[in-house]
Amino acid sequence: MNNQTLQKVLIIGAGHNDIGREGQHDAAVTQIGAAIRRLGIAVVLVDNNAYSVAAENRFADKVYLEPLTVAAVTKIIEAEQPDGLIPSLGGIQTVTLIQGLIRNNVLKNNQVKLLQWDQDVVDMIVNPALMSNRLKDIGEPVIASQVVASTAEAMAVVRHVGFPVIVKSVAPRIEASRQLCEDEDELQQALAMGFKVSGTKQCIVEQSIVGYKELEFVAVRDQKDTALLVSGMENFDPVGIHSADSIVFAPTQTITDQEYQQFRAATLKIMRKLRLSGSCHVQFALDPATQNYYVIKVTPYFDRTMALAARATEYPLALVVGNLMVGISLAEVKLPGAYRKQTALIEPVLDHIVCRIPVWPFNVLNKVSHQLDTVTESTGSVIGVGRSTEEALLKGLRSTDESRYHVIANRPQNYSEGELIQRLIHPQAGRMLILLEALNRGYQIDELAELTKIDAFYFYKLSHILEIERALRERPFDVHALGRAKYFGFTDEDAAAAWQAEVSKVRQFALENEIRPTFKEIEPTAGEFTEQTSTYYSTYEFDNESQPTTGRRVVVIGTGANRIGTNHGNDYLVSQLLFYLKKANYEPILINANPNSVAMTPQLAKKRYVEPKQYSDILNVLAIEKPLIVFTTYHDYRLGQQLIRDGYQVIQINNSLPREQIKTNDSPAVEVITDGTDVSIFGISEIIAGNNLRGNVRGAVEVFPIRDKAENQAITALTDEIKQRVLAMGAPGLYTVRLAIADTKLQLATIEPMSIATMALISKASGSSVTRLLLHVKLGESLTKVMYDYPNVNRLKPVYVQANTFPYNHLQIYDEVEATGEPGHATGTVIAHGDTLKAALTALNQGNEDTDF
Repeated sequence: MNNQTLQKVLIIGAGHNDIGREGQHDAAVTQIGAAIRRLGIAVVLVDNNAYSVAAENRFADKVYLEPLTVAAVTKIIEAEQPDGLIPSLGGIQTVTLIQGLIRNNVLKNNQVKLLQWDQDVVDMIVNPALMSNRLKDIGEPVIASQVVASTAEAMAVVRHVGFPVIVKSVAPRIEASRQLCEDEDELQQALAMGFKVSGTKQCIVEQSIVGYKELEFVAVRDQKDTALLVSGMENFDPVGIHSADSIVFAPTQTITDQEYQQFRAATLKIMRKLRLSGSCHVQFALDPATQNYYVIKVTPYFDRTMALAARATEYPLALVVGNLMVGISLAEVKLPGAYRKQTALIEPVLDHIVCRIPVWPFNVLNKVSHQLDTVTESTGSVIGVGRSTEEALLKGLRSTDESRYHVIANRPQNYSEGELIQRLIHPQAGRMLILLEALNRGYQIDELAELTKIDAFYFYKLSHILEIERALRERPFDVHALGRAKYFGFTDEDAAAAWQAEVSKVRQFALENEIRPTFKEIEPTAGEFTEQTSTYYSTYEFDNESQPTTGRRVVVIGTGANRIGTNHGNDYLVSQLLFYLKKANYEPILINANPNSVAMTPQLAKKRYVEPKQYSDILNVLAIEKPLIVFTTYHDYRLGQQLIRDGYQVIQINNSLPREQIKTNDSPAVEVITDGTDVSIFGISEIIAGNNLRGNVRGAVEVFPIRDKAENQAITALTDEIKQRVLAMGAPGLYTVRLAIADTKLQLATIEPMSIATMALISKASGSSVTRLLLHVKLGESLTKVMYDYPNVNRLKPVYVQANTFPYNHLQIYDEVEATGEPGHATGTVIAHGDTLKAALTALNQGNEDTDF
């Protein structure tokens, strides 16, 4: 079957966002779905993520909001009869689901072709032991390992290879389930967790190679066996710290060209021998002493590293892969006109450096271990882009929104020598301050490299940062000191702190002395061709490559580092704002440093700046673009207020739930929109406490619409009062009017901005975007103009429900005080529907893999 015979394909989404499962999957679906539709092939998408952007805005021809289960997907396949199934866009959970479809003969009985892979590849992804055996068969070195089904079998393996060992699940339900075990107690704990999350109740015990250098390579291959490398990346941290929790650089920084070519050849060989089409991510462990290497993981489905490769190179990875999925060869793929040669047959070459920095949930969940090991704990990541390793690292660090990095080196740590050494040997989150402290105290680079297993190259770079910072501190308002510091990634805020001066004074001093940022394009040819990716980063050189467009420019400040509680919803909101600004003939410009953000999808914004959200960085972009309006969302209220004081027209959208969970006693709420002079009611929603549905359930379930006749009559009687109270808020927007029962009657209780979760719920239930309405009333348009074609949600037949999902099991939090189920502790949201509330709740349970609202 080739693309000429494909009429319809099915894409299975990733489901709710979780640790290790961020926006990268939905971003891939939006781009790949659009690319396949442009080829004249219909796209059917199934997902139950309320924040899915791909499930709105016509990125697919038909969308099913259904549980991601074998039973639900079987019904969709039987109804839609797709020609092909795309397996690589939903992470390990989707691969496991597809294995179930294959074993139940669903694909065979419905003549659905599995695109990209064959059944053997599916089995190898789900069972790493099979992958290990296949890699050995093709001559690639792998780590000694064995599948076990009991503690006794695991101990037998340990007696053979010795501690430490790595334990990982077979067919895991979560993305990253690897645990390093130094002794028998840790082994028992790891096995208990591993068996629990394994679909087969088995684990793999493998020899540990902790301390080796970790490299990651991403490549693409078509069905005619043409293949090319997209990017090589290097982990700052050694093997033993999960790559998601490590700092990562692209391109590689410390390996030789011979080693690089060795890994390139191995990556392409693996894709060819496994007959993989599309993209693939291969992780390697390199022994620095012997230069021997192991293949430690093969990931042929979209993941965070593929998202990083795309952002680092601006090679149109998703567009190309979308074509390869349906049988088009690399030679036949035509890139957009912005790419001068318009050919996908080019291996990217970079004239910049990209540094990815992880962020953790410790600002919200205090009981999570800060220890870095083989189990993922980071909630997301950000990137810094620069001309040097130092600049990329410093920009990445301040993109994490951690104010402690403003003057990175001038923060003495109050650790004893013993504590410092322990933290060097046993790394914790935010370890950069520890490394800098050790250098400040006079530790030798070779000594630190031996203690930490981090390549000495990086300590030389950190030493250089310390030297620059010292020179800056010792030479107040010195042009050369400031110019050098800026070139290597320091900011106005850094200099102001070093000089004990006002930031505005430092900025004025820099401008008077022609120390100005220039913007360079992130593109895949290192300047060989005049590509126009419309993605930029700042540095301090000559020749500015970013010129303002001629249209109505609007800057939208994106989500930045993904954190527990709000970011996925915020990214959904930002993505929708970009989409509908473009529809309204504005030219949206995004500022964001999150490589996994859906908002970074190229077709959503006219231009993208990969910059931190620090004040001076934002001002640098605004000075170039001179926008009509700046949009800020939930995280950036203070930044928005600063920009207003500077004279910018800023529209601030703050649509978030309060930190404390609302206690409603299962009372209804009225959802409304106002333009400031008129009010329109969407319908009635209700929050049902989870433990009213089932014992030991955390969080709550939101229901929309509610059609209780008595409640509707009571709310009709309150309509005038509701409108008066909403208009009294004094600002156009979306609001939730919460009601309470007093003396057996419904009365108004509180009014608050409608939560992003409710916006997503109503959008999915109505099939029409609420964000579009919010945008237009914020732009000053009247309700009569905005609401003219919005469906009457009171006539909707299905009942929709949604619930937050929580990372407690993944992070191994069992403390009842910590595991509260508050919205601020959630990682994602699932949605479901049914003809009745009971049917909708049943579907919600089926689609929530944790069965934990």
